[in-house]
Amino acid sequence: MKIPKNLLFSEDHVWVLPKQRNIARIGITEFILQESDEIEKINIYVEEDTEIEAGDIIGEIETSDGTVEIVSPISGRVLKLNQDVIDNPETIIEDPYKEGWLMEIETSDSLESFSLLPYKEYKKTIEEKEEEEEEEI
Repeated sequence: MKIPKNLLFSEDHVWVLPKQRNIARIGITEFILQESDEIEKINIYVEEDTEIEAGDIIGEIETSDGTVEIVSPISGRVLKLNQDVIDNPETIIEDPYKEGWLMEIETSDSLESFSLLPYKEYKKTIEEKEEEEEEEI
């Protein structure tokens, strides 16, 4: 699993890419989907120009193994939804960090004000989760 170093991450496995001042792109990490063979459907509960709060459930991904909730890692106004991914959900498995983004959000707060992890901390978190899963087997 290759994790881009330029992203920030939530504990709910949503990545955040700072784009330009106060605008960020978000998507689902590869880790949360690694057990799934295919994505059947993406349901996004918000529309463009909607205000959301960090911690809001903004959608879900239906996979061959069940449903994964998408929890917003930041607060702000939804600027753009990636309709290509909604129409072709397999894009998230093929390219989760580039073409597989879900939405762009404009925030009035700096990204530092949200509970986001830098690359090294997130990588450590998922390595610990993988170790726990191996111990359970």
